[in-house]
Amino acid sequence: MALSLLSGKGKFNREDHVTMFNSNITDCDENGIVYGETPTWVPFGEDNDEITREMNNEIDAKKNVLGKTNIDHTGGAQTTEIDPIAIRGNDTLSAILYLMFKYGLTGDKAKLQCMEVTLGDKQSDGSYGAFTEDAVVDLKSWGGDTTKLNGPITLNWCGNKEHGTFNASTKAFTKTTVE
Repeated sequence: MALSLLSGKGKFNREDHVTMFNSNITDCDENGIVYGETPTWVPFGEDNDEITREMNNEIDAKKNVLGKTNIDHTGGAQTTEIDPIAIRGNDTLSAILYLMFKYGLTGDKAKLQCMEVTLGDKQSDGSYGAFTEDAVVDLKSWGGDTTKLNGPITLNWCGNKEHGTFNASTKAFTKTTVE
């Protein structure tokens, strides 16, 4: 695959990279989340001034007997913390988090389908570079102070990325196929 440069000039704004989840959920109970056939992508971040994917890589630098430093670099378990998340009425994410709290969902039962889109990766057809990946949601707490009901989460990325493009007009993800 040839290197393609990000479009535009200068620094990108934070909103040029968006993390979303599939809100087309038909059921959620003690057995976990059930999705409808066609994803409906909704962005995370309404309450946040920061959302960052942490790589958590392992770096081990050792000097050998010849005086040279060897570096072992191993990919870590990637995570994204989203805090706060204000719980709202008539909001899919709030409903999912409430049901996770209500039923104590963990592991595969607490798995969200997610997508990350980079608007600086504009394709010739007007779509944007994107990938989907599942994340196990760790609901960190439920409650909060007197200002709002809060349900902060950590997304624990599963590593099953599927690369493709996102069309902002149709709100559809198209997986890249290799021929």
